[in-house]
Amino acid sequence: MNIKELREIYFKAYNDNKDYVDTRINDGIEKHRKGACRVRFTDDNGNPLAGKKVKVTQKTHDFKYGANIFMLDEFKEEEYNKEYRRFFKEHFNLATVPFYWGDLEPEEGKPRYPADSPKIYRRPAPDLCVDYCEENGIMPKLHCLVYDKFIPKWLHDRPLDEVKAKYEERFRQIAERYSGRMFEFEVINEVLCEEHWPYKSVLSEERDIIEWSFETARKYFPDEVLVINEANPIQKLAREDYRTPYFMMVENALLNGAEIDKIGLQNHFFAGAGCQTPEEYERDLNSDGWIKMNDPVAYFKGLDVMAELGLPLELTEVTVPTFGDSVEAEELQADMLALWYSVWFSHPAVDSVVYWNTVDGYAYVVEDGSRVWNENNCRGGLWHHDLTPKKSADMLKALFGEKWHTDLELVTDKNGYIDFRGFFGEYEGEIDGMEFDFELHKNDNNRWEIIA
Repeated sequence: MNIKELREIYFKAYNDNKDYVDTRINDGIEKHRKGACRVRFTDDNGNPLAGKKVKVTQKTHDFKYGANIFMLDEFKEEEYNKEYRRFFKEHFNLATVPFYWGDLEPEEGKPRYPADSPKIYRRPAPDLCVDYCEENGIMPKLHCLVYDKFIPKWLHDRPLDEVKAKYEERFRQIAERYSGRMFEFEVINEVLCEEHWPYKSVLSEERDIIEWSFETARKYFPDEVLVINEANPIQKLAREDYRTPYFMMVENALLNGAEIDKIGLQNHFFAGAGCQTPEEYERDLNSDGWIKMNDPVAYFKGLDVMAELGLPLELTEVTVPTFGDSVEAEELQADMLALWYSVWFSHPAVDSVVYWNTVDGYAYVVEDGSRVWNENNCRGGLWHHDLTPKKSADMLKALFGEKWHTDLELVTDKNGYIDFRGFFGEYEGEIDGMEFDFELHKNDNNRWEIIA
């Protein structure tokens, strides 16, 4: 199957509903990502400054767009490490930091928090990641407090009371070190995948694992944003509405008192990850499930359903494959991503999107007997293996840095006012050679007085 045929298949749903999708995207972005702002300029005596040229430039986005930061200082080549550090801060304002317990504390009582901890591949020490984020104006997020698939080997056979006690100690240590420094804390991950885990603790079998996890998290993180996360639920939400397992699971936990602040939705398009032959790969690309994952109408419906729980939504883990090494394959990946990000950015409930593996060839691999899972098969990175950018990396940077970005030159009216609509975020401005700062946020007054 060639790229032209794949493009026709994967964009059929969009092309069949183009008017509806484009209208909803454009109207949603204008209504939910932009707001009116008024700035008045006066002199020291309070007199309005009329007819003055004013330049306003957006510095930051309130909307968070990020990626996992699992390859920070993980490359063998030092020039790659430098390049990764450079491009990450230029392309993202959010970073998922790995707190997988099995790799964070492989030896009981000796957690790898400090930046100079012994290295484990794709698991950079939390301090290293958080320090980098704080130095570069990036918000770090924790992934994940309870992910029972990746527990330490020393915890595996412990009784329930011991497991809970060890989890509490883990929470306490993390709170002591990272409270107030994170955008959010993912509390529990992929509970609906538990049946596939060959290795887990007895906690996974508990009926109230979600309620217990959030109650314990709130005890140690009273003022933090606490997130629940799950694997690829959007298409099920579109097909099954409120009978979707994830919707019912979250709703039930909320009714039972779980203090969930945000709902995470993974969106991995892992076409080819489980394939071992070219024939398997070809069949996988044409599977109905992957084709439906590029249906923007289904995306809107799935997000609408989950939003009825009244909580903000986050696309926590995004992977979009590149179907080959050609320019046309890269263009298809970039166009698919542009459509997805436009849907997500336009939806009122979504406040953040996190891409997953940014560089080809450094993704998650499992070889377990006859089962092979190799996410590198997807070529899901935004950068090539040599860290040169793919078209998708350039496209995402252009979306948030140019298309969804406010940069204006205005003139004050006779009363010293400028009025404009801009994307929500922090701004800088200039009038008569004087620089000033102001902000534009959803649900704020967004009225400013500047003495120039």
